[in-house]
Amino acid sequence: MSAPLEGVRVLDLTEGDGAPFCTMQLGDAGADVVKVEPLAGDWARPLGPPFDDGDGPLFMGMNRNKRSIALDLDREEGRAVARDLAASADVLVESFPRASDAERLGLDYETLSAANRGLIYCDLSLLERSGPHADKPATDLIVQGLSGLTRFVGERGKEPLRVGSNYAGVTAAMYAAQAILAALFWRRRSGEGQYVETSYLRAMIATQQNYLAAHSDPDDFGGPFYSAHLRSPVRGYPTKDRNIEFTAAYARDPRAFQLLLERVGILDEVRADPRFADRDLVAEDQIALQPHLDRAFLDYDSDEVLQLIEDFGLMCAPVHDYDSMFHDEGILEQDMLLTVEHPTRGEVRTIGLPWKLDTPGSVRLAPPTLGEHTDAILAEIGYDEQRIAALRADGVVR
Repeated sequence: MSAPLEGVRVLDLTEGDGAPFCTMQLGDAGADVVKVEPLAGDWARPLGPPFDDGDGPLFMGMNRNKRSIALDLDREEGRAVARDLAASADVLVESFPRASDAERLGLDYETLSAANRGLIYCDLSLLERSGPHADKPATDLIVQGLSGLTRFVGERGKEPLRVGSNYAGVTAAMYAAQAILAALFWRRRSGEGQYVETSYLRAMIATQQNYLAAHSDPDDFGGPFYSAHLRSPVRGYPTKDRNIEFTAAYARDPRAFQLLLERVGILDEVRADPRFADRDLVAEDQIALQPHLDRAFLDYDSDEVLQLIEDFGLMCAPVHDYDSMFHDEGILEQDMLLTVEHPTRGEVRTIGLPWKLDTPGSVRLAPPTLGEHTDAILAEIGYDEQRIAALRADGVVR
C-alpha cells in the first residue's frame, strides 16, 4: 500500500539539532524531502562524537529519508534555484535564525506563495518571530529555562535543572509536523496553502498544559499529581547485573509492597525503625525504604528481581542502556531498530518508526551525503545537463 504522504514534496531549509526532525517525520510518512544545504553542509554534519566520513551522529539521527542538494543561498543564482524548487513543492520548512532572513533571501512566504498558491510554508523558530524575544540567539537550554520547564527536574525548594536531552527542539519539530499535516488536510478541502508558524518556546509551554491546569488551584498546590515530580530524583535500584525500576503504587493488593519486603528478607529490619514498627507498609513508604531495598536486591540478578516484583503485581522494568535495550525481545518485536544502506558507510542502524499504519511509512533512504542528489533534483525541475554543469562550474551548487 502507498505511504500516507507519498506524492508530497517537502523543501527542507532546516539545519541543526531540532528542526530537521520535523521534515524527517514527513519523510518517514512517505514524503519526498529535498534538503537544501549550504555548500559547506548543514552545521550539524561535523558534530560528534563519533566522526565517520565527515558526518556525526546528530546529523545522521535527524536526516534519513531525505535527498540533499548543496546550494549557495548567498548568491542570487542560488536563491533563484531555491525559488524554482519551492515552486514545485507542497511544503516548505525553514528555521532561519532571524525573522528577516527569509525576506532577505527572497524565500519568505509572500514571495514564494505568489508563484505557488498551494504552498504550505512552516516557519519553525527558536524564540518566536515577534516580540521582545525575537531574533535573540538561543539553545535548547535557554528555551527550557525561559519556558519554565526546568522546574520539573530536581526537588522542591532546590535549584531547577534542565532536561538532559534536547527536548525542546525535538518536541517543537513534532508540533510543527502536526501543524503541517493539518494544513495539508485543509488544502485538500479548500485548495489553499497557508503560513504555519511555531517555535521551540511555544512547544515547551504547550507541553505543560496539564501542569498549568493543576497550578490554577493555589490552595492545594495541585495535589499529588502536581508535586510528584518534585520529589527526590528517581535513580533505580541496583542488582547484581544492572539497575531496575519499580513502583509500589497502583497495586491491586494493598499489602503487595509489604509482602515484597518480607519475601526479600528485610521486613524485620524495616520494623526495627520506629517509623514503621506498628503499621502496614504501603506504596508511600517506597522512597524512604530505598536503602533497604538497594541492599536486598544486590543479592539477585535483575531478571530474578523483576520476576519477583511482577509476581506481587507491581509494575517494574529493567533500566536499559542502548546496548541492552536493543537486545530486549519486547522492543525488537516493535521494529524499533532498523538498518539502512548508506552510500559510504554500508549498513547503518537507525531507530524505527514510532507508529504503525495500514498505509505504512518506512525508512527508505539513509541520511544523505552532502549534495548527493543535486543533479537529480535539478533535473526534476527542468534544468538540463548544460545548465546544471554551469551552476556547478560557477560554484552555485555542489
